[in-house]
Amino acid sequence: MESLQDQDKLLLLVEKYCNLRSCPVLPFKGLGEPGRPSPLSVCKQSKKTVIRIPSLDIESDSLDRSGSVKKAQNVPRQLAKIADSAPIAEQNLQTQDEIIQRLVKLMITLGDDINVKLNQNPALQQQLQNLNYNLFERLTSTVQNLVVPPDQAACLDGLVQKQRIAWAFEVTSRLSSVTVVQRRAIQQFGARYIAENHAGWVQQQGGWEEAFD
Repeated sequence: MESLQDQDKLLLLVEKYCNLRSCPVLPFKGLGEPGRPSPLSVCKQSKKTVIRIPSLDIESDSLDRSGSVKKAQNVPRQLAKIADSAPIAEQNLQTQDEIIQRLVKLMITLGDDINVKLNQNPALQQQLQNLNYNLFERLTSTVQNLVVPPDQAACLDGLVQKQRIAWAFEVTSRLSSVTVVQRRAIQQFGARYIAENHAGWVQQQGGWEEAFD
């Protein structure tokens, strides 16, 4: 069972990831691919292009010579790269109920388009306003299985585990950008889901900084 300190650290990591992704980027297949934006958030504001690397709110007096803070700063960026390199697959969702199908389709959407789609769908808005942890859990698990099929998810391959973890963060980030939900509540859902499903594997790797170095 995680300590309160571990839970707080995980929630802070989720918040940092959501802040990093607050300027949406298009999914891409690899780093440096021509015509693709960097996962470090390229935002178009008016007619200007602004490169934004959000602050991770690390106190200056917390820096040490071990490089551990630098590694901690790198974790959200590594998670974002992994999520971008493993996009949601186009698969048949008929085995899922209607609300999960709708939400998965929404998760494929990025940035302001999410809220545009919601404005066109009052029924889905209402569903999201009533979002609870059980529905969040089902949605996140479904998205993870689309990225990494269930027959691969059971293996202990490091890349597979990292992809599933990255998409747990990504679902949390995309949902938290929806205007009709409470951002803090979604982030808490995300932290809880990651703690319950992935904290054990991360601990086996030596912690977040080591697992995503």
